[in-house]
Amino acid sequence: MLYNAYSQKLSGSSRSRKDPVSYLNIMVVGSTGLGKTAFVRTFCETLKQDVIQGSYRESKFMVLNEPLRTTRELYTVSMHIQEQNQRTALTLIDTPGFTSGSAIEHQLKYISKYIDYQFERTLAEESKVKRDAKALDTHIHSCLFFIDIKSMNGLSEADRYILKKLSSRVNVVPVIGKSDTLSVAQCEQLKAVFRREVFDILQIPIYGYIEVDDEDNNQPFPKQETRSSNRNNILNMLHECVQEDRDEDAAAMIEYLDSMPFTLVNYEEDLQTGRPININLPKFSKMSIQDELCLSDDISDKKNKFIKQNNSSVILGRAYPWAIVECCNPNHCDFQKLKDILLTGHRDMLRIDTFERYYEHYRTEQLLKRKINRAMTVKSKQGMPLV
Repeated sequence: MLYNAYSQKLSGSSRSRKDPVSYLNIMVVGSTGLGKTAFVRTFCETLKQDVIQGSYRESKFMVLNEPLRTTRELYTVSMHIQEQNQRTALTLIDTPGFTSGSAIEHQLKYISKYIDYQFERTLAEESKVKRDAKALDTHIHSCLFFIDIKSMNGLSEADRYILKKLSSRVNVVPVIGKSDTLSVAQCEQLKAVFRREVFDILQIPIYGYIEVDDEDNNQPFPKQETRSSNRNNILNMLHECVQEDRDEDAAAMIEYLDSMPFTLVNYEEDLQTGRPININLPKFSKMSIQDELCLSDDISDKKNKFIKQNNSSVILGRAYPWAIVECCNPNHCDFQKLKDILLTGHRDMLRIDTFERYYEHYRTEQLLKRKINRAMTVKSKQGMPLV
């Protein structure tokens, strides 16, 4: 079926390679002020225990150890991590936020050129007579797109334009930054609106969008009320793959589609250093209602509904007067789910999709251009008309 090809090619390539390291390059893009840089810092902070010593690199010195400020130029953070006996060479690419108006076109062109340049490096390496066996995979395997949360009833015109442009050259994964500023209902509304617009109205081929034939859509004049949802058609097809072939990749894609766009919460930073502040999450032991009612007034004043223990744990999150929001708590946001999807569940699919879909498209285009240019050069030298 659809995703079995992934597993077969991965198992064959992994056995033949001496180097067990898998490369994963993740770019973050979106409008200014949506939490992209804070996400990069939070993501890196959650990986501290998994980073292999001596592998950490920054393109800009101490970029993660300074007060949080607006990103003015693209920078990268790289490291090797070890998770579930798998070694991954991870690179995070932070980009300046999109502003507004005509500047978006210029900013988008800069990011597009950066993505294409990574493909060009591979094409140049493939064109050599003697290739470098240690050539690195610098392709952008995933682009996290931060949705403009100010547009609750639909995507902004800028977001629509950016999504269409980026999805033609990279796996776009949509996220909702600063989700702790939104209510549960608002988060669900944003997710529903995004899915409907991207999959059914605009039909933008972001990561997870699969072309599926629909009998209703093939009719000359399908009724609007009976027209099937593209997202539902994709999910139905994937469920068939799981039921018929027990396809694990299809099951992983179902989980992805059920969650996207992913809600994110970033850690609360120290204003002077940019480092996460220490938030102590008390460990409580719940009391039964009967025990609570039996407490005397003076004890209940001290212990009320919970008995607080001496030990506590430091977490990544944000402290509010009414509650503590944890970055990696699945009850609070999708941060941990997104992390697992990128680093394990979808890592290989993202890499293969990048090579077989986006790089091959770029390669075909470039080779055709070179062929046309050579033909025009020959005609020019022979004095023949170019048209």
